[in-house]
Amino acid sequence: MRYQYLLIDNDNTIMDFNAAEAKALIDVLKNYGLPTDEGTVHTYHEINDAQWKALERGETTQAKLKVERFRLLLEVMGKTDISAENMAAEYALGLGSHADLLPGAEKFMHAVYGKMKIALVSNGVSAIQRGRLAKCPLTPLFDAIVISEEVGAAKPDPKLLYVAMDMLGCTDKAQAVMMGDSATADIPAAVNAGVDSIFFSPNGKTSEVPTYTVRTHAEALTILLEE
Repeated sequence: MRYQYLLIDNDNTIMDFNAAEAKALIDVLKNYGLPTDEGTVHTYHEINDAQWKALERGETTQAKLKVERFRLLLEVMGKTDISAENMAAEYALGLGSHADLLPGAEKFMHAVYGKMKIALVSNGVSAIQRGRLAKCPLTPLFDAIVISEEVGAAKPDPKLLYVAMDMLGCTDKAQAVMMGDSATADIPAAVNAGVDSIFFSPNGKTSEVPTYTVRTHAEALTILLEE
């Protein structure tokens, strides 16, 4: 096989982050007596996405992001009597309790396991990721787990990939490949680290940057296990 080391993103590559996020967000909004309508949820997503993009550009930190997204949401809603810090803490606790898997992810991981060394490389918040991984049946299949908050850098910074390759014992970058669903974090991180990449794009979005683009885990398997 061409590749011996798989560096793989977690959210929306292995775990269904959208499903977990929806459950945790609705729960925390209800707990504070806030509306759970589509408009409120949409506003949160816009704020949250902007904060993560700012993190990728190095304009904020994960510690700030965790609270700032709720502070901005409360500001939009005109709520001054609710603690954004408390909301953030409750949300993290709720999100950390959900470990929904994407269809095909479990079969994919078991097919790769034993044939390649695997490192999870995530931009997620440490407490949330560790909580979800504790409930995930796939966690024992990882040879290494690298989480941005614990490393002090976030994709597209290549540091996470360097740490992962070091933990796996990879000394030849040509034998490593990064797989993820983000064209602004995972794929640029691979480029910056000098490794090949697989853009996991179930919605059919394309990019000229990654080495490969796939729509399913099965397609990724044909690349990874090709002799």
